[in-house]
Amino acid sequence: MQNLNPIAIVKASGIEEPFSEEKINKSLAGSGLSKAITTQTVDYLKSHLRSGMTTSSIYDHVSTYLQKNAPAENYYNYSLKRAVMDMGPSGFAFEILVSDILKSGNFKTKVGVITQGKCVTHEIDVIAQKGADKYFIECKYHNTPGYKTDIQVALYSYARFLDVDTVQRQNGNNNNFPWLITNTKVTSEVITYCHCVNLKVTTWTEPEGQGLQDLIVASKLHPITQLQNISREKISILLNRGIVTCSRLKNAILNQDVNDVLNGDESSLILNTIAKICKEYE
Repeated sequence: MQNLNPIAIVKASGIEEPFSEEKINKSLAGSGLSKAITTQTVDYLKSHLRSGMTTSSIYDHVSTYLQKNAPAENYYNYSLKRAVMDMGPSGFAFEILVSDILKSGNFKTKVGVITQGKCVTHEIDVIAQKGADKYFIECKYHNTPGYKTDIQVALYSYARFLDVDTVQRQNGNNNNFPWLITNTKVTSEVITYCHCVNLKVTTWTEPEGQGLQDLIVASKLHPITQLQNISREKISILLNRGIVTCSRLKNAILNQDVNDVLNGDESSLILNTIAKICKEYE
């Protein structure tokens, strides 16, 4: 007789929930896997499921299977979320990543801009402009799994925008918009508030088809934290220099800007891996 009791999975927050095959399928679909490999991966995972298993353990099982059985670019797309969380602990690298993604979408961007508000000055994480429209972007970065961006962040982001927008309008700049971008989920309260005040919000998976994961995959701006043939120490040095994506690292290697960090063998291995992550680099 079939066991009807659902398998309990422990989330990063410590909360248990029933295993959802639908969530796994959605996650795998976001990495661009074919239906055949998706089905094989889910079958493999289900054969290893145990009640009380953590979401981190599920990730490790799926990641191991994909590394051996899926096209390289799909494996790297699946490992994106963890790689972005490994870009910390500061949010500096994340701000550059967001800026580069928007540039790939034909925005003009600036990072870390000191901007005068009506009451005080503000350091805006990213200012992006396309045509007459100017976006003042708060990048909220977290490197802890299971964390949700809460209402305080949305309130803070919008209040800063209102202060800056007042001065912008006085200077004749009327097409200004607030934007909150985070690498995690947000609470339902945040969604309600953002819709109410027209605060644009981008999370890891939302809006559907335009979440941060979708934007990274589409732009092929994968973070260098996905590279396995380079030490964490050297990764940190590169991140601190603003070399946060594989695209930036490829250019730095070709321009011999990182010869003091990487030796010739490392550079060759990295370029080979980058070609596997993003076919357009081949």
